[in-house]
Amino acid sequence: MISASEIPHYIVIISAVYFLIITVVNIRFIEYLIDPNKKWINEPSKDLVSVLVPARNEEDGISDCLHALSIQTYDPLEILILDDRSTDQTAEIIKSFADSDPRIKMIRGSEPPEGWLGKHWACDQLYQQANGDLLLFMDADTILSDGTVTASVHESNIRQADLLTVMPQRIATCITERLMFPFLDWILFSGMPMAYAHRSSNQYLSAAFGQFMLFRRDAYTRTGGHAEIRSNPLDDFTLGRIIKRLGLTWVLYQGTESVQTLGYKGDIEAFRGISRSVFPAINYRVSVFILFSVILTSLSFLPLATLVASVLLNQQATELLVLSTMSLGMIIISWGIVCRKFKHSILTVLFYPLSVAVIIVLAWHSFFTYTFGVADWKSRRILGKKTRL
Repeated sequence: MISASEIPHYIVIISAVYFLIITVVNIRFIEYLIDPNKKWINEPSKDLVSVLVPARNEEDGISDCLHALSIQTYDPLEILILDDRSTDQTAEIIKSFADSDPRIKMIRGSEPPEGWLGKHWACDQLYQQANGDLLLFMDADTILSDGTVTASVHESNIRQADLLTVMPQRIATCITERLMFPFLDWILFSGMPMAYAHRSSNQYLSAAFGQFMLFRRDAYTRTGGHAEIRSNPLDDFTLGRIIKRLGLTWVLYQGTESVQTLGYKGDIEAFRGISRSVFPAINYRVSVFILFSVILTSLSFLPLATLVASVLLNQQATELLVLSTMSLGMIIISWGIVCRKFKHSILTVLFYPLSVAVIIVLAWHSFFTYTFGVADWKSRRILGKKTRL
């Protein structure tokens, strides 16, 4: 008979088993976008690709982004960069690239209308001027490897994808990022069964990454595009969910060899940048938020606390010690696999409880900023939806 005190330990070990199984299975069922064994590099294509990049005060990374785009060999290709009323040298940098590459065009962005988030308005302006059959939305802090556009078009055609997106390699430049980025990759890669997600029509079994979203134009139009989600800060995940809700084809690849995203400008900006996506990711639901916090806290700290207590207090609850040891081992293995796969330092595994502690604090920050309507990004207020039970 299981006692009340043992129930949390059984819940934790069941959760740990789930995460480990999903991690191991996903190794087989998520493909690399660029696979050296596939011979497709020189295949011709008739689809015009419009690369669409909104940029607001991105002088530190826009040069790397544009250089990577300028050496893409895919043809036909147009590259539209919108300067979203930057106050730094972003516009000048974009113009210098546009002057030397006829494929690159700079668009002067206008102030967003009432009810629009700045990035969404920028993306809508880009869409209105794009001519492509395929629309590749990217962030200005994203760097593509050679052949990435060619590979994505090939895979999109093979899979008949309406939306092709990738899990990028996240480049950490501060302590907050080194703690949070492994968690973000772990919670998705170890939590979502990829093979089933690609077959399922459940919109919540999906993920999309704003660093790289390749839409078929007619599919993007059917979703309503960024105009449909003009006040929703979680544009990438939300558009991915709409794609699945409409019965269209969503495909997720691993992009660690092809898509890199640069880090934020320090710990504070990293904290605030990730915070703006957490509460919207769970649809502003308080019940899901609380459940998320409790499960993560239990999974990350209960086995460790039990083992430490057994040593310090000389407790002899053998069954709980076995459960805690097994849970801790499975969590460490799943974290280790994710860190190796997504090129995080393997030493991060030793600090995973600290990573979870930071993400929980960040989640509460996200909850309060949206609840009290004070969330903002890049000097613009984010108009969040009302919290739900």
